[in-house]
Amino acid sequence: MDTSPEPSTPSSPPVSAEKTPPTSRRLMWLRLLAVIILALAVALAGWWMTHSPSAPKRAAVEVPVPTVEVVTVNHQSSAPLLEGYGRVIADRETTVSTRVSGRLAPFADGVEAGREVKKGQLLASLDKLDYQLALRQAEADLTTAEASLASERGEQIRAASEYKTFGRSLPAAQKALVLREPQLKAAVAAVESARANRDQTKANLERTDIRAPFDGLISERLVGEGSDLNAFTDLLTLVASDRFWVRLNLPQDDMEWLSTHARDGQGTPVLISSKAWPEGQHRLGEVWSVLPSLEENGLLTQVMVAVDDPLALRVSDEARTSTPALRIGDVVEASLSPTRTASLIELPISALRSNREVWVLTPDDHLEKRSIQLRHLGNDSLLVADGLTDGERVITSALSSVEAGMALRARGDEKKDPEPTPDADQQTSKRAENPVGGQSATTSTTGSES
Repeated sequence: MDTSPEPSTPSSPPVSAEKTPPTSRRLMWLRLLAVIILALAVALAGWWMTHSPSAPKRAAVEVPVPTVEVVTVNHQSSAPLLEGYGRVIADRETTVSTRVSGRLAPFADGVEAGREVKKGQLLASLDKLDYQLALRQAEADLTTAEASLASERGEQIRAASEYKTFGRSLPAAQKALVLREPQLKAAVAAVESARANRDQTKANLERTDIRAPFDGLISERLVGEGSDLNAFTDLLTLVASDRFWVRLNLPQDDMEWLSTHARDGQGTPVLISSKAWPEGQHRLGEVWSVLPSLEENGLLTQVMVAVDDPLALRVSDEARTSTPALRIGDVVEASLSPTRTASLIELPISALRSNREVWVLTPDDHLEKRSIQLRHLGNDSLLVADGLTDGERVITSALSSVEAGMALRARGDEKKDPEPTPDADQQTSKRAENPVGGQSATTSTTGSES
């Protein structure tokens, strides 16, 4: 085995220093590619900046014109509906008393609290025996006195005859004594006294029967049967049932609208209602008179309203269920409908502003503040005497911010919004489509390049 060293071969020639290794070449291509991509991105951004749709200019915001409620006013014959509160009082309320003394017999049938009695009806009686005996004695005394008078008249005739027979002339005083004129006068006076005593005793006997002084209702019995009573002892209380009064308190300014029965022959009609009555039930009354004094606080005038048959005692059985009864002491609400009228403008209370002012909507739809002269101010409406003319529009709506001359719009006169033109529709459509299309194209191009 030949172990001699192999002959050396000539070595390869050295690589030229100008040749680039593969790794460096690849790096150069990557850098070139990055530059190209960056250039494309810059170019695309420039194209987007120059071709992107401009944002549409915002139109000036139009401030909406407030819409208000209005009423068109006109003068007409008007009268206010007056309202007030009052208390029911009795026309006649009395305490029935005895006129003579005696023991009280049982009350008559039906004489109880809350029962109706008629004028002259027997209510109660006292024991009559003593008065019957006294009457018999008085009648006997009268008979005796009348007999004495007749006897004295005979004596006078006899004395006159004797005086004539003697034919003497005496002074007047002596002549009166001779003719028994004093004795005759005494006899006449005795008869008159006996007759008066008889009449008084007879009246006392009649007064043992206590009768109703008028039609009414018994409020209360004050004593019981069998009581020994003195003269003028109270037996019961009685209230007249033919009429009650409602004493209303009204402002002094309302008096000019009222008619009274006492002055005009027919009073202003009044509708009376009470919270104690079923809904829808009421009674009718009439303004009777106006009292000369003010109510306790001195601010309101007192008006008397008459209500006939207040307890509904004379109505039919069918109407009684729907006719409420007034009760003394009840507080009721009254609505008065005056017959007197004046040419005025009526407005709802919502039209009134502070300082007796209203807002008028001018013909060119602007607000104007107007001072008015009030004739009457009620709870729901007001009557205007001056400050407005027929045909004007008065604003009844409330506004949070008010300036004279501000533009307004009456409800019902709203203008429709103008319809968009075809050109505007097309421009709006293009503005909506272009941003979407541009963004899609940009996204597609960028993806393909990458």
